[in-house]
Amino acid sequence: MSTPHAKRKSVRSSARKSPGSLTKAMLLPLPESAVREARHLTWVACKAEAGSAYLVNELVRLVYLTYYVQDAGYGDTELMVYARAEAALERCLEKAERDSVWQFEPDDAPLFEAILRQGDRQLDGVPSYVYMDACARLDRFTLSGRRSPLPSAARMQ
Repeated sequence: MSTPHAKRKSVRSSARKSPGSLTKAMLLPLPESAVREARHLTWVACKAEAGSAYLVNELVRLVYLTYYVQDAGYGDTELMVYARAEAALERCLEKAERDSVWQFEPDDAPLFEAILRQGDRQLDGVPSYVYMDACARLDRFTLSGRRSPLPSAARMQ
C-alpha cells in the first residue's frame, strides 16, 4: 500500500494561505476521534435503514471531502469508487423522494466502506490545513450549482 504522500500533488495555492501564515495547529493532523466516530455512525445508521436527509447529506460531505483531500495528494482510492458512491447517493435521494425511505442497496456498502477507510487514513496523517482547504472547496462547490465535483471522465465510466 502506498503512503499518504505517495500520490501527493501540489496544493492549489488559491485555496490556502501561504506556508508562512500556517499555524502549528494547522500543520498537525486533525483531532480524529470525533470526526471518525461521527462518520462511522452516520454510515451505520444509513446502512441499517435508519437514514435521514441529514445523515445522507453527511455522507455526501464524506464522499466529497475525502475526494478533495485525496485530490490534494492524500489518498489512493480509485476515482470510480467516488463516482459509484455518488451514483448510490443519487439513487438513495430518488428513493427518498419517491417512497419516503432513506435506504441504500446492499451492493453500495463496499463503496462507502472504502471511502470511510480512505477517510480514516487521511485523518491519521493529513495536516489540518489540507482538511480545511477541502472544506472550503466543498463550500465553493455547494454554491457553484455544478452537479458534481468529480472529474466528468470518472462519472462516465
